[in-house]
Amino acid sequence: MANEIMNTDEQADVNVTYIPATIEIRDFEKLQQFVTEYASKYQNLVFTAENVKTAKSVRTELRKIERTIDDRRKDIKKQINQPLDEFEAKIKVLTKVIKDTVAPIDAGIKEIENAEKAEKQKAILAIVEEIAEDRGVNSFRIIIDAKWSNKTTSEATIRAGVAEQVEKLVEEDERKAKDIAFIEEYSLKRGIDSAGWSAWIALYNQGASVTEVISQIDAAEERKRAEEERRRAEEATAKIKAEQQQRYKEGVQQTIEVASAAPEQSVQEILTEIEESAEPIRVALLELRGTKTQFEALNQYMKEYEIFVKRHKCAGDPQ
Repeated sequence: MANEIMNTDEQADVNVTYIPATIEIRDFEKLQQFVTEYASKYQNLVFTAENVKTAKSVRTELRKIERTIDDRRKDIKKQINQPLDEFEAKIKVLTKVIKDTVAPIDAGIKEIENAEKAEKQKAILAIVEEIAEDRGVNSFRIIIDAKWSNKTTSEATIRAGVAEQVEKLVEEDERKAKDIAFIEEYSLKRGIDSAGWSAWIALYNQGASVTEVISQIDAAEERKRAEEERRRAEEATAKIKAEQQQRYKEGVQQTIEVASAAPEQSVQEILTEIEESAEPIRVALLELRGTKTQFEALNQYMKEYEIFVKRHKCAGDPQ
């Protein structure tokens, strides 16, 4: 049986008679004069410890008058509110009947609307999945517009909205693919392997621009190059120092000191040896003057560069 709906143009007639109540204090002026005069007798009085008992008595009398007046106010208010309370109780009975009837209707309407929304949402997701799959985009990346769930929103509007998002995502993916390819190519040119450039791609995926990534690659490679040069320099320096210390310990080719024990050669003999060498050799006869430490340093230098030295007797040399 179909639900029968009663149609009527008549409005519920809430026929209520309201007669405003009149509240009047008889001889108000006389009462006001009494209160004023009674209170004025005790205004501006100064009480001390000696007459504190009198002060308490005055306070009690004044509060008694105040309480008498306020109690009468409360009694009148209660009498006035009584018909209002009775009226409101009757109104609540009537409205409860309406509310009890509306509640299941309202629940049924909401259930229907929720079912319609669920169906609309299902249709929206199907549209999203269809368009996203067609363009090779993950459907979870599509943002569902709350307006698409409205009854008034057509399928064409939904499709247009989804397609717009999908195209933007496709363009974004293409741009990112080109950027990543560029980063990989640039990394290869800088001699960075896949394990190295994966970190730079991760940085790009975190939101850094291509320019920022390239700048950081250059900075990192420059730091790496500088560190390598520094390391090589330290190794070379350490090697030279080690060799010098070893030669010094072994006493190898103490050039100037040992040369005195070698047989003397004529200048012609020295020139003959020079001519037989592959590289042109220069010969210089020098007079050296210095301390023992300075001569040791000079010996070390000549040993490193393999400079031939022949010692000549000088005046003052021991026989």
